[in-house]
Parts: sequence; C-alpha cells; structure tokens
Amino acid sequence: MRRLLILTLAALFLVLAACAPKPYEPAGEPTGNAALDDAVLALLQERCSAKNSEQENLWAVYDFIAHDITYRPGTADTSGGFSDELTEQLALELLHKRKGNCDAQAALMAVLLRRMGYEAQLVQGTFVREEGAEPVDHAWVYALVGGEGVYFDPLYGGSFAERAEDYCMAPAALLKETHQWDENALR
Repeated sequence: MRRLLILTLAALFLVLAACAPKPYEPAGEPTGNAALDDAVLALLQERCSAKNSEQENLWAVYDFIAHDITYRPGTADTSGGFSDELTEQLALELLHKRKGNCDAQAALMAVLLRRMGYEAQLVQGTFVREEGAEPVDHAWVYALVGGEGVYFDPLYGGSFAERAEDYCMAPAALLKETHQWDENALR
C-alpha cells in the first residue's frame, strides 16, 4: 500500500512538472557584462513567456520601457555613436534607476532585442514634439523582425504619441511623420 502511494505521488509529480510553464529562454547571445546579462534575463523571464507569440513578447518588452520607465531629460555623449560599451552602460543604469533619457531607453531596447535574438541597432536623429516646433535630438531602435526592418521608440510612444503601440514595430513611413534620420546609416 505504501509503495503504491509513493508510485502514485511520483507519477503525479512528473505530470505536474511536465505541465508547469517553461521559463522564457531568449535566443540571442548575452553581452558578456554579467550584471547586465543577469538583469536582462530576469526582465525577459518576468515579461515574456514561451507560450506567447513573437509579437506578444516584443510588445511586453517595449511596454515595459514605454510605461514602467520614467523619462528623465538629458543626453549621453553619443558624439562617437553608440559603442557596445556605452550601450551596455546606459542599459544597465536604466535598469537600476528605472528612469532615463531617450539614449538610455533606446540602449535598453536594443540590448533586450538582441538578447531575444533580433538584429537591432540604435538610430540617432531628431523628432518634432508638436507641429511647428524645432526638431529635438533623439534616439530609437531599428530591428529586423521576421526579415522586415521595423522601429521601436518607447520614449516617443510612451510620452508623446497618442497611441504607444504605434511605435512598437513601426514601419519607417509612420516614423517619418515625426522623426528624421539617415536611413542609409542602417545596416
């Protein structure tokens, strides 16, 4: 009787273990910065699910930056472009402080996308907050998703646009209404 109970419990444990949700395992490579990689993996496993579609997971990451990060005005010295070191530094700082400017938000978005397995690069340009205003220096992300080039601008989407979702996987035509950049600089 006791043996039957143990076998039944073992079988039940195996069934429950097989039904437990599997943690999200990103397809991309870590950066090599242990602190950043640990924080990025924790965030991805918190926000993404192996059961979700690619678009749902991309939206979850974008939504985190657009709505859970506080905008803090300022700029980083990006005169030399976004080196890997600067991108990682900005992303890690943003994860710790939960507030930052467009450079930091774009850096984190790029790091998250790369860890998820997408080719992503930071874009430097300008945007116009409102009709007739002067353009403002700005950064956002270009990525290849499903073989198609799309843009992610969590700061603009979360702070200035009427609909945040319009700036998640946005086509170039939509961004051109408010953003200006050198498309030839994209890989």
